[in-house]
Amino acid sequence: MKKILTLLSFSCWSIAVLAQQESAVLKIDAEKIHSRVREWPYPANGITVPTASPALLWPGTNGKNMVLPMESGSEVAEDPNIGNVVYKVLLATDQDFKKDLISSGEQRWTVYPLHQVLKPGRWFWKYGYKLRKSRQWSWSPVYDFQVGRPNGTASDGTVNASDISPPVAEVLKRNEGPHPRLWNMNRIGEDFYRNNLQNPEAKKFIVFAEKLMQAPLPEEKPQRVIDTTGKTALEKKIIIERMYHGFGDAVGNPVRNLCIAYQLTKDERFIKDAKRRALSIARMDPNGLATGSDFTSGAVLEALGWFYDAGYQFLSAEEKTELRDMITLRARKVYDHLPNRFELHVSDNHVWQITLRNLAIATVAVINEVPESKEWMTYMYEVWSARFPVLGTTDGGWHEGNGYFRVNFKSIIYLSQLFGDFTGVDYFKLPWMQNLPYFMLYTYPPHSSSTSTGDMWENIPYMVKGQAWFAEALTFKMDNPYLNWYVSEIKREKPEYFRGTDDFLLFRLLNYKPERKLSTLSPTSLPKTRNFADVGVAAMHEDLGREDQSLSSYLMSSPFGSSGHGHAAQNAFTLNYKGKTIFGGSGYYSNFSDRHNLLYYRTSRAYNTILIDSLGQKLGEEGYGWIPRTISGSRIQYALGDASNAYGEIKSDFWLDRFKQIKLTPSKSNGYGDAGLTLYRRHMLQLDGGYVVLYDELEAKTPVKWTTQFHAPYNTIEAEKTDDPDQQNFKVITDLAAVKASVFANEPLRMVVHHQFSAAAENWNKVTNDEGKIKDFVDQWHAGVTSKPMQKFRFLTIIQVQNGEAKLIKRLSVDQGLYHLQIGEWDIQAQLDGNKMPALQVSGRSSKSLFNYGSLPVLFQGKAYQPKIKGSSALLEMGADGDLNQQEVVDQLPDVVLFDRKP
Repeated sequence: MKKILTLLSFSCWSIAVLAQQESAVLKIDAEKIHSRVREWPYPANGITVPTASPALLWPGTNGKNMVLPMESGSEVAEDPNIGNVVYKVLLATDQDFKKDLISSGEQRWTVYPLHQVLKPGRWFWKYGYKLRKSRQWSWSPVYDFQVGRPNGTASDGTVNASDISPPVAEVLKRNEGPHPRLWNMNRIGEDFYRNNLQNPEAKKFIVFAEKLMQAPLPEEKPQRVIDTTGKTALEKKIIIERMYHGFGDAVGNPVRNLCIAYQLTKDERFIKDAKRRALSIARMDPNGLATGSDFTSGAVLEALGWFYDAGYQFLSAEEKTELRDMITLRARKVYDHLPNRFELHVSDNHVWQITLRNLAIATVAVINEVPESKEWMTYMYEVWSARFPVLGTTDGGWHEGNGYFRVNFKSIIYLSQLFGDFTGVDYFKLPWMQNLPYFMLYTYPPHSSSTSTGDMWENIPYMVKGQAWFAEALTFKMDNPYLNWYVSEIKREKPEYFRGTDDFLLFRLLNYKPERKLSTLSPTSLPKTRNFADVGVAAMHEDLGREDQSLSSYLMSSPFGSSGHGHAAQNAFTLNYKGKTIFGGSGYYSNFSDRHNLLYYRTSRAYNTILIDSLGQKLGEEGYGWIPRTISGSRIQYALGDASNAYGEIKSDFWLDRFKQIKLTPSKSNGYGDAGLTLYRRHMLQLDGGYVVLYDELEAKTPVKWTTQFHAPYNTIEAEKTDDPDQQNFKVITDLAAVKASVFANEPLRMVVHHQFSAAAENWNKVTNDEGKIKDFVDQWHAGVTSKPMQKFRFLTIIQVQNGEAKLIKRLSVDQGLYHLQIGEWDIQAQLDGNKMPALQVSGRSSKSLFNYGSLPVLFQGKAYQPKIKGSSALLEMGADGDLNQQEVVDQLPDVVLFDRKP
């Protein structure tokens, strides 16, 4: 989707965008922005689509009712009728569907990518459905949208054909060649062999493959043994799955690696040993504990596809039948549960992460021998064309955070390569792909910990191998000097990461260029703040590129809510200093939905955000937030998060079922429920000199107690005495710096500092870290500052991170709720009376910078300034050359609301 810029012109305040928007503050009143399964059609409501080749999407049906949420790994039963429905689509430039008519064939799925450029103007479309054996079609209402002039078109309106994905018939035709078809080896095999003859990495890999042949054939037994004594039936089931987790990769990867070694050397010893291993795993029980789950079965399926394709000529007729039958059986186990379900989901994680790749590789291998595999390929290609990337749109971000983003890396790389081979489209040039390096650079810098949010964030306290390998793989397809710098920095600090064989080896071999030279560019010249609005992360850096020596902070508020592996962390902040986390999320990932997970780890209780009467945010897509504003300055960085829609009763059946499975209820005693929140907007400033300022605007239907939380997952928190009842102070004990936080309000506050989780953390599932060691779930420190019951309330928090002594905060005045404070060179004014208009103004004397939000008069460098729109956020800074840098921003809606909002 077209990127919506939130940073406005540097040169003046009188900007067309500001002039056109009457109100600075926008409110989203939708129950959810992203639905768990699609509930409304896209595109509709006359929107102008951001591409001239859109995909049509619509809700699924079982023939009577809308398809309900269900996904792999869920205990929610699959609708038995979803496989009995077929659809078709009509598209035209008139409502009678006679002009420029485009008509689809019958299909089992609910996406229709238009593999062509639509002419500019108004288009109408509708979809029909029927049961397979019926002749009676039911039709949707007619929807309409506008096509503007495509981005990148020439003056005559033409579009580069290579930017448009071809129809599926062309893709299937390109799969009709002889074996080996995977990775275009029947076309490029000889070049692949010759190009890598002198490749040092290929030579090293061949030595590795020689040793691989000496390993014994695998047995169907657990990867690890875990005691299940005293565990519940559900816990035993999960533990047994854990015991076999990774078995499929352990037995399947050798087959893949030996096939690659054969293609690199033409040495038949490798392919014959691959055959021995492939036949061995083909005879494993497809329903057994070892290879019966989606992940393990998928890994075996991929390995069998690898050998069937690469070693086809080494198989007898009987062996071909044996392998083909097992591939078909395992592929059906995946595919039969996909159409009219998987494509509807916001993200069925297991499939997108792993099994879609497994199925795609196996499908290419047998596409000429198994007739139904053409349907498999058609489905995957259409869903890929319509939905990728599922947890972002264009800004390069990934909703679930960097901890679980890693699980998607292999599929992102290899499916982009695979579909690119058969379409001629360079999927690495998608807008999302082109922005991906910046998401990694800003949210997971090479010298620093990450954003500390989402499942398994704690497994990546610093840079890890998987992130390093993925980033390096991207450099083989992207010419981005900042990405090259990112990888070069990791190689400089962690050279040991790049000495072995890893999952991206084949990708590097396929794209190997002996004379490749990478230009690097330090990101120090990039803006210090970047807003990833699609996924709701605003990243602010004091010195981007030198995070191991400076301050970085993040504000999170996601339009996806706490979907999937995301957390109920709307308007939460993370603060990193010298590459380490000072404030961040807390708790541990032991299982997707055990007691600690549902009552603490994925909840608002575990994050630096607000609780209302001790209640947190909803789990599910309904508990969403968004980032309306950001400003990137020279000495002041700014972001605004809105979590006004994030609180209330859990409505997601999926999450209610997860509570039911472990015999819990999302009651008020467990931290869930509706406290009547109506407004929660958090302004966050990062100031030069080691300061972060938070200003919270809070409102509810009735008086409630407001609690602002702080978590130090790696350090100790100590309370400090204060003589002022409206101020609470605490410090974080760390050898990095003097860290102190001061919380102000216009009413008395009380503070609790402790080191207990609201639900105990126990590693009953023997979860390991990135080095394979069982994680130790130790206590962590927390602070909560709570108000008396108030309907409207404001918090002002000042956090300082100083290399020397913490600075004294001076109270210059307090007048009718307007607090005037001074710390270091910064002058801070904040209106903390919730019944008065909000205001926040921060100015620096020597830095010659001023931020303003609200109704306070603006006087800067001896001159008065007036914002163009009341309620905007503005920044004034004097440049080194004496020029005035002015920015004024108002709320800007995320792309999903602009383009794909429920009618």
